[in-house]
Amino acid sequence: MSSHLTVLGWHNVESTWCFPVTGSGAAGLEGQLRRLRKFANVVPLEEALDSLREGRPLPPRAVALCWDDGYVDNLRLAVPILEKLGLPGTFFLVPGLLSRESRAWWEVAGWAFERSSKERIEWRGMRLFTRGQAGRICYGRAADTLRTMAAEEREEALADLVDRLAAEGEPGDAGLFLDWNDAKELVSRGFSVGSHTMRHATLAQESPKAQFEDLRQSRETLEGELGVPIRVVAYPFGQSDAVSEATRDAAERAGYAHGLTTEFGWNTRATPIAHGRRIMLEPHIGFAQTVVGRVAGRIQARRE
Repeated sequence: MSSHLTVLGWHNVESTWCFPVTGSGAAGLEGQLRRLRKFANVVPLEEALDSLREGRPLPPRAVALCWDDGYVDNLRLAVPILEKLGLPGTFFLVPGLLSRESRAWWEVAGWAFERSSKERIEWRGMRLFTRGQAGRICYGRAADTLRTMAAEEREEALADLVDRLAAEGEPGDAGLFLDWNDAKELVSRGFSVGSHTMRHATLAQESPKAQFEDLRQSRETLEGELGVPIRVVAYPFGQSDAVSEATRDAAERAGYAHGLTTEFGWNTRATPIAHGRRIMLEPHIGFAQTVVGRVAGRIQARRE
């Protein structure tokens, strides 16, 4: 038996404006999950986190699976694969996206770069290119800037960015995400659901009071609409500038038993319950390549 848990996370299955996928994302994801079923013990996320918290042993090579944001292809593509392989999964949902009261700014920005009528623009002191690999790099720079803003400032900055890029067409971002009927179908098909905040806020950039209210509202809205307890939250973005001590405190006060970051690593009995670690994956990139790349990046960051 073991006292270690690896939590693996994904976002989309097939390409979106923000998350491009090379080849077939569904085939890539199925290959990943088949290898996991063969070489690991895939366990329900919430039960495994409870076991760690309570000091109960886990099976060797315990792995839990989850998806963030509520992309519609999670239900259309990931769920059938999980069902075929007999694997559990958890889906972290955003009530504001489910109701279409919020927009996925990262997808809107990705669309604006991809369909920009400009070769380059000036925005917030940066020269941003829109074509080819340089365009993807510049999109990343813009997204990192937007990510670390409070919600009100981000809305204004995004509108300015989209205006400067003068994109052609419409982003169709709403169609990328599940709605409430889809979320209910996830539950009816036996999959667990968690919170990903009310409006996908970068929590640590908000006031402690706003963080608490967002987390509380998200949990209560999901429970009211779906009729299941919501005990786990996955913090959007999940890096150190998105999760603070106030964030962890707000999550516990808002009624969550567990909180998950995107901090790379594994979970043990010593891992703080409101600061779990995950390894985020893409369906077209193998496990080894992802892990080696992340470890190399951490080593380089320490050297700098």
